[in-house]
Amino acid sequence: MTITYGRSRENVRRWPNDPVARRTLEEYLDDLPAGSRTVASLLNARGLDFTGADLSGLDLSEAALDEATLSGVRLVGADLSGAWLIGAVLRGADLRQCNLWKAHGRACDAQDAILRGADLQRSEFENADLRRTDLRDVRFGKALFFGADLRGADLRQCILGQNGSSTDFAKARLAGCLVEGAKGLIDGPIDVGTDSPQILDGVDLQRWFADRGAPLVEVWQPA
Repeated sequence: MTITYGRSRENVRRWPNDPVARRTLEEYLDDLPAGSRTVASLLNARGLDFTGADLSGLDLSEAALDEATLSGVRLVGADLSGAWLIGAVLRGADLRQCNLWKAHGRACDAQDAILRGADLQRSEFENADLRRTDLRDVRFGKALFFGADLRGADLRQCILGQNGSSTDFAKARLAGCLVEGAKGLIDGPIDVGTDSPQILDGVDLQRWFADRGAPLVEVWQPA
């Protein structure tokens, strides 16, 4: 099924409060080419404040949003494939069903964000703060979450690495996560300790998932 994303001002449900962010978004949409893009046609919004915006369903692929403020912003069903979100603040943002394929979110702050049903395949969220994030039904695929903080996150029914490919959670923190129904292949070791570090890998980590209702999670082990 082909998804059509919004590409004009008329598709913006609510503009950001900040006039600079609004003007930047307006210019981007006005100049968005119908065919292939150039570097000049991509949204360059590094460090801008999008507070108050509803950008649901928009075509924001490969957007530069490094260190941007997106807290509480609605991005439901938006196309953020290949977007740059390094160091961005996404606290409480709503990214349900969002396309984040190959997105770059290293060290971003996405505490309490909603990403239910999002596509995070091949994305990179190393050392990101994802505490209490809703990641139900997310497709992770070959995503990289090395060192990410996922304490208290909801990973129920998510799909991890498949067909021999794994999702990299090495050195991530998963204490208090809900994982029932999750399945697929992951890389460890993972810290599951609540009050102090408790590093698990291999069979022990696989048992940790199974004891929490995720017997179909497999932990990659070198031959």
